[in-house]
Amino acid sequence: MKSFVNIVFVLLLASQTTGCAIALFSGAAATTAAVSADRRDLDTQVLDHEIEQKIARAINNEPSLFEQAHVNVVSYNRNVLLVGQATSEFVRNKVLDIAGQNTDLRDIYNEIVIAQPTSAAQRAKDAWLTTKVKTRMLADKELDGHQVKVYTENQQVFLMGLLTKREKKIAVTIARNMDGVEKVIDVIETNEQFASEG
Repeated sequence: MKSFVNIVFVLLLASQTTGCAIALFSGAAATTAAVSADRRDLDTQVLDHEIEQKIARAINNEPSLFEQAHVNVVSYNRNVLLVGQATSEFVRNKVLDIAGQNTDLRDIYNEIVIAQPTSAAQRAKDAWLTTKVKTRMLADKELDGHQVKVYTENQQVFLMGLLTKREKKIAVTIARNMDGVEKVIDVIETNEQFASEG
């Protein structure tokens, strides 16, 4: 009986391991597909990630900003979007100074407002709005939703990406027509050469 239990345990463990391996492989395949479909080259994609991490880490490590600012850093094609709240002009300028020290970025879009940081409930609502907008873009047959980076802060939707003028219009329209969205701000770069790729 004991050997039977051991065999069942080994089979169960093997099936769980296989499941993990399949899930890991599927996740890696999906990530690879997203990376290869991106209009940014691989070096720029990696650099955007590094820019976001470095600036966010520098902001979080600055003691004078503790509880004085809630700022998110979004980088796309080496353009940095700063979104969130700062309790004063001084605090906002401090964040801008920190971000500006990164030599890899091309431009900074400052969308930090002077206000108290948003609540956890509001941030959860914003995350849900981002999901709804992104899902709608991915479902649209006239838009490659993978090319649009969507971020929501306090019910304002920010769009970044490399799109044609038509794609930009579709993306902005989708975001504007989503329930719960108060404002859409786009920092999308347009280039008609992308039309020939489709």
